[in-house]
Amino acid sequence: MTMLINSETVDRPGLYHMSEVAYHADPCPDPSLSRSIALKLIEESPLHAFAAHPRLTKQKAKEEKNDRAREIGSAAHAMLLNQPTEIAVLPYDDYKKKAAQQERAEAQERGAIPVPQTDYETVVAMVEKARRVLGENEHEAVRSLASVEPIHQPFNEVTACVKDPCGGWTRIRMDRIHVTKPRLTIIDYKTTEMSVSPEKVKTALYNNNYHFQDMFYRRVMRQIFPEIDRHEMALDFLFIMQEQQPPFEITVARVDKAAQTIGSKMVSAAFLLWRKCMAENDWPGYPTGIVTPEFPAYLDTRWCAREIDDPRLQGLGFDPMPAFENIPYKPIQIVEPV
Repeated sequence: MTMLINSETVDRPGLYHMSEVAYHADPCPDPSLSRSIALKLIEESPLHAFAAHPRLTKQKAKEEKNDRAREIGSAAHAMLLNQPTEIAVLPYDDYKKKAAQQERAEAQERGAIPVPQTDYETVVAMVEKARRVLGENEHEAVRSLASVEPIHQPFNEVTACVKDPCGGWTRIRMDRIHVTKPRLTIIDYKTTEMSVSPEKVKTALYNNNYHFQDMFYRRVMRQIFPEIDRHEMALDFLFIMQEQQPPFEITVARVDKAAQTIGSKMVSAAFLLWRKCMAENDWPGYPTGIVTPEFPAYLDTRWCAREIDDPRLQGLGFDPMPAFENIPYKPIQIVEPV
């Protein structure tokens, strides 16, 4: 049976139950690599990763912007996963009144999720729809979300910490894991004001680097469950995405093999770069010289198509001005070189 360690600090590799605050403060014995810091390493720079790491740079207290969409998502997340987090239902339609703003601030201060009555009704409708739809899903781990009494062995808000082969601690925090003898499934539940049609989900998965998240989490879980690499247990990662507007549609998705391949390369690069920066205590930022970004191919294609299809660009005649050259000025050669 898989056991969770109840602790706010990490003293050995494993699965932990800990608060979100403890996780984000980095509970590992040494500064650890998280998915968000790893992505900053390769998508921004090591200097950005250093500045954002809670153990490498003292962080200023962040005031999260009040965002009703985020609060609806957090409340739906807590309700669907049967979390003990308090959902503070406020007797207002919005936050225009000063009293509503005050009650919202008080709820946030005590760690509750504040939602006006109208938003709470939205959350209830979302969760009811989710349980109805997910209860009929082909995947056992997804079906378990539909029940207040989950089947087999699911865990919510699980932190996993390991010593990676590249050296150093690594940590992840998962919405839910579902562990059975033949398969371990990681589930990530996301809500959005945008469409979650399959086509839109494809764009969201890869534009938001969820393929990187997928492979980063897999790397950690393979170290906790070595039977995965022995092919004694399958490992799956599912994204459950739900709209915040009626009819609250849902799409369950996973990244494809091509995305996993690229995601794995990105993750490897992040771990190797982290090891190098930690060993040398050198955290370079952006290049200091002049850069010449490559012109995107899609813009070339778009303009060429317009030249052919746009009637306003037809029959305009000849432009006598020669095209601009890479070397706009070149002295006239008087004699041929000997």
